[in-house]
Amino acid sequence: MLILNAACMRMRKLGEGQSVALCCSSEVQSKILTYLGKFGDHQIEVSDVLEWCISNTCNDYRKSIPLWATQGLRYQRRHVICSLPLIDSNGLVVDHLVKQLPEKEAQSLQERYGNDGSELGEQFSSSSTKDDLLRGREKQVAQIRAKCEQLDLSAFGMANLYEEQERELSPENEREKQVQRPLAAIPFKHAIHPDVQYLVTHGVLKRSSSAFRPAFDTLRDTTAAMYYETSWPKDLIVTADFAQTVHGVSKQFLDAYLRPVNWIISCKEENEISLVVVSPFEAQELIPLIRKHKRVALHVYAPRLNMSTRKLDDLSFCAIPCLPTSWRAPPIVRQLNIFSGQLYIKDFEEYIALCCFLGLSYKAPEGQMNIAADGFVTPSSRALSSAVMLRHSPFMRSPVEFLRRILEMRRKGHSFAMSHLGMILNGELISEGNF
Repeated sequence: MLILNAACMRMRKLGEGQSVALCCSSEVQSKILTYLGKFGDHQIEVSDVLEWCISNTCNDYRKSIPLWATQGLRYQRRHVICSLPLIDSNGLVVDHLVKQLPEKEAQSLQERYGNDGSELGEQFSSSSTKDDLLRGREKQVAQIRAKCEQLDLSAFGMANLYEEQERELSPENEREKQVQRPLAAIPFKHAIHPDVQYLVTHGVLKRSSSAFRPAFDTLRDTTAAMYYETSWPKDLIVTADFAQTVHGVSKQFLDAYLRPVNWIISCKEENEISLVVVSPFEAQELIPLIRKHKRVALHVYAPRLNMSTRKLDDLSFCAIPCLPTSWRAPPIVRQLNIFSGQLYIKDFEEYIALCCFLGLSYKAPEGQMNIAADGFVTPSSRALSSAVMLRHSPFMRSPVEFLRRILEMRRKGHSFAMSHLGMILNGELISEGNF
């Protein structure tokens, strides 16, 4: 009502060239009609809106009177306390302010929410008779009571519920997210290398060609390079178009420019199946040749980042051309999972094979085996293990920190501590029931 009144007061010559248009929502419209006792398609007039606003203002004013009366009585009480002398006849400081001015902090449920003393007459009579501090303030108390009677206020009701309570809240930390994007860099232009095209048309992989690079060697331009060792196998191959994303900037690591692993080409070399990771551009351009010559297969791949996602490391999903029923994923997929940043292992057998490949312990130590804090089994202690696969691990130093850096780059700062790989890198042993 006050806002409506202020808006009208700012207008000049209202009704003589100027008018007021009142707009309201359907909810407010229904409340106005309910208040007027009119329903249906009744046309709401300006007088109806003003009547409804005045009624709401009066209702709100009437609700505030109990709180106003309560605060008035408290003010009179505090005024008497503050007017008392601070020094007695003996010259000592009186502590009545400390004892009488603070209000009662803890209240019972009956005192806070009960209805005792809610009647108007009982409230004022009890305040004036039981409270010695209000003696001599009968005139002010009578004025407050007269105002309440003038507004037909018969009881204080739940006036305490409308009070604003001061509470000591725990501090709320406001966090403002600041996205730190990688520095601008010049991207490499996509191109299909002739040797990559030759692989698709003839099924022959020229490993010595500049078009192909060992997958883990491409991480030497990242922060993981300081933990890289030459023991990493060279079996997994990536194309140059996949590895080269942007032109390198001086003294800048390329952690933020790593391309995700999604497209794999498989080809048969002698009696083994080799895998080549290609870029999305190469996959798009080479699909017609793959369908035509059928020398290689194009696989859709994605690392498993949570337990609910489908396992794609068998490379049988949406392969082009269709794979035979005898297809089995080659063991090199284990390296592909590490390179892509996969967090979850499909079964307990694969967990044992992965730990043995990395030279990590997957069970409690046997005999005099020396195991580091991160779970790495030293080469001299592997001969004491009953696991034959552990003895053939190529690593002479722990690869844990190198793997941790790979996952940090792939996850872009997201935590992976509770995943299978996170538990392995923390030196924890995983039981068979976790798969």
